[in-house]
Amino acid sequence: MLLVLPGSPWGLIGASLAILLKPVITIISLMVMTLVAQRAGLFDRLLSAVLRLARGDGRRLFFWLFWVGVPTGALFTNDAAVLILTPLVCLLLRNAPGLSPLPYLFAVLNIANLVAALVISNPINIVVAHYFNIDFLDYASWMALPALVAAVSTYLALRWYFRGEIAASRPPLPESAAEPLSLFARWSAGLIAMIMLAAFLGPRIGLPLWLVMSGGACLLLLAGRVAGGIAPVGVIRGVAWDVLVFVIGFFILVNGLRASGMSGHIGALIGRLAGDDPIGLVLSTGVVAAFSSALMNNHPTAYVMALAIHDMGTSPLLHKVLAFAQLIGGDLGPKMLPIGSLAALLWFRILRDHGIAVPYRLYVKIGVPVTLIALCLALLVLVGEVYWVTGGALFSLPGAPP
Repeated sequence: MLLVLPGSPWGLIGASLAILLKPVITIISLMVMTLVAQRAGLFDRLLSAVLRLARGDGRRLFFWLFWVGVPTGALFTNDAAVLILTPLVCLLLRNAPGLSPLPYLFAVLNIANLVAALVISNPINIVVAHYFNIDFLDYASWMALPALVAAVSTYLALRWYFRGEIAASRPPLPESAAEPLSLFARWSAGLIAMIMLAAFLGPRIGLPLWLVMSGGACLLLLAGRVAGGIAPVGVIRGVAWDVLVFVIGFFILVNGLRASGMSGHIGALIGRLAGDDPIGLVLSTGVVAAFSSALMNNHPTAYVMALAIHDMGTSPLLHKVLAFAQLIGGDLGPKMLPIGSLAALLWFRILRDHGIAVPYRLYVKIGVPVTLIALCLALLVLVGEVYWVTGGALFSLPGAPP
């Protein structure tokens, strides 16, 4: 693409990196925080707590695995949720022959592909929110309710689909009471709580998210060195640098597509679907983002749609609402096809490494209806929020021209 497009490729690369610098710092910081928390044993402790709460009942295990996993994915990103929870569940299944594997594996998959309640819950949210200048608190205030509705509808749909397997499952009982948390684990948990509080309060005191997260990651590395004997270099080596290359490469590619007019075509498609109706514009944006994410992965979809929305002739508030709509579609849509998200690809790879085969047909059979239910409900909640905030004034104005 860089060879074919007219003009200097270095200008396109430089412009892309200028946009991505702070989001990439945030993503690296989150990866470091996740690795430190993992080495502190916090995720193993979570699984032990889930087993104690389950008390040998498959239905209780499904409930607690899902609802403990949701905030875990929100705090440590969806890819981290897959990388952490999937091996733990595979290990649990290996040691518990009475468990039916599919309900619990699909619970983890769906935990990683929900509407993100926090901007840090998904790398695409970080990039798009930074592009539209949406801060941590503003994002959470708009997306918390659509995220909750999507999570509840997804849980109920999966619970109904797997009702037989869940009822017949018999998880093991914990062998003994949990040991006290180590000093390193307590420090890590306390620092993570402080970092999240700082992320919420940061916009009020002018502290940018990338600075909060990078500072928090440095504190966790220091805690790991002092209390856990963990060398910071070892943690930094564990960062998924290939994922960052993936994100940067796709954003440069999409910026090039924008230069060739692709984002304008997508904006025109959304405009034709919506007509002159702003509500239709919001719904069309979310639906196009969802199906595009399923077909060609949510990373390129999120970036090209962000550029398309930016180029639309709409008000700043509608720009922001459309960004939220596209992220709802980009977060949920990947569940419809296996290639839709990096989290899904990682999920399949981990299952293959553990000798577990999940047919693609089953993935699609479950993913399409579960996704469409959650997508429709989440988008309708977003529309309702806009009505509540603006008193319906936003939707009395004409939308983007078709």
